[in-house]
Amino acid sequence: MPGHRVRHRSLANLAGLSGLAVLAILFFSLGLLPPVAAAFEKIPAEYLFEITEAGGLPLKQPTDVAVAGNRLYVLDGLNHRVAVFDLGGGYLQQFGGGAVQGRAIGLCAGPGGRIYVADADTAKVTVYSGEGKVQSSFTVTPVKKGGKPEITDCAVSEKGEIFLVDNDNHHIHVYGRNGSRLRGWGSFGEEDNQFRYPATVALDGHGTVYVVDVINNKVKGFRPSGELSLWFGGWGITPGKLYRPKGVMISGTRVFVSDSYTGAIQVFDTSGAFTGLLALGDGPNLRLKTPTNMAFSGNRLFVVEQLKNRISVWKVGK
Repeated sequence: MPGHRVRHRSLANLAGLSGLAVLAILFFSLGLLPPVAAAFEKIPAEYLFEITEAGGLPLKQPTDVAVAGNRLYVLDGLNHRVAVFDLGGGYLQQFGGGAVQGRAIGLCAGPGGRIYVADADTAKVTVYSGEGKVQSSFTVTPVKKGGKPEITDCAVSEKGEIFLVDNDNHHIHVYGRNGSRLRGWGSFGEEDNQFRYPATVALDGHGTVYVVDVINNKVKGFRPSGELSLWFGGWGITPGKLYRPKGVMISGTRVFVSDSYTGAIQVFDTSGAFTGLLALGDGPNLRLKTPTNMAFSGNRLFVVEQLKNRISVWKVGK
């Protein structure tokens, strides 16, 4: 690289540093890390409480969370149930039972307070009423003949279109409220309409479909038809970059993205511009344990910390 001086450090000098710190030093020395954003906001987050059990049974690797009305729904993965709470964390009920078997990972709320649960093993999507009664179900069709969908998340538009992430097939499926397939897009790769193991999806008020493209280290925004309209992130551990993005959630014009490796929650706007990081008040940046999916109600942010077996709840902003 012309005009660039490469500085070398011995392994001894790197001893005791975390893996991320070593990577940062090595990539910075090679000029491969992008510059840190010149200025960004530290968005204050105040810890409120956490949810670690439901009905006397501890949560066991929860995977997703959704808010509908004044209720919080938690997909309690290895307990094969959906646990329901009020927004203050008070336990109300649970449902699912035999219907939430296999490897149910994705959970979302739709019009009319309906709750959708997607199973990664069976590719079955079950639709419940807000009270937990099964209303309908359908099974996602494979992208290729003989293939097997692996549905890891869902989001439902105001029109009732259901957007489903097919992680193993690098694809987004779109289904109608009657369970019929409408369209889809995506294949393996690094181009605009390609993915490498997409994980989660969220919609904003204008219908933009935000997909977390994990191994490509990006969040991609699409029109409902599947045309790319924006992307942000890119590989890195500096503010505004993404290392292992997992969850995405929209609140107004703000896009919250969790990083399951660094534990950070970063904030972008709906144009894709990086605006800030959640921080403990005026102190250090927030670092959670394997944060994945998130949900908002007012200024309350509910975060799944999967390997901590809990939902942590935060007041965001002053």
